[in-house]
Amino acid sequence: MPRRATRHSGEPKTTVLFKAGNLPEAAGDLFKRVFWKSEFLAGEAHSFWREVKRAEPAGLPIQTWKNWIGKREMSVGQFYNMIHGLVGAGFIEKRESKWHLSDGFTRELEAMLKVYGAESKT
Repeated sequence: MPRRATRHSGEPKTTVLFKAGNLPEAAGDLFKRVFWKSEFLAGEAHSFWREVKRAEPAGLPIQTWKNWIGKREMSVGQFYNMIHGLVGAGFIEKRESKWHLSDGFTRELEAMLKVYGAESKT
């Protein structure tokens, strides 16, 4: 009998595109690096991130997805992909049924710089 794929719980992961010589000039450029397959999702993700930022420190209730997709001409699947990308990249996180800003993206970049800096000096 063939084995069925299993989903392992753990930290969500997202590919963030780094291109040498292509320096980000604005915050929107960071979202384009996460959502490099869809400029539409990059823009929506940036807007959603700003909405989460405005809701801090209380957080944005996760139920807002219904209003969000209704107002934004967005499918449930697109919203799911957007959330997956934002969480996987470390831009937002879910705590107590609310979306909050996360420092995961910043922590990862700082760790990369530290490792690269140490390695390049040896």
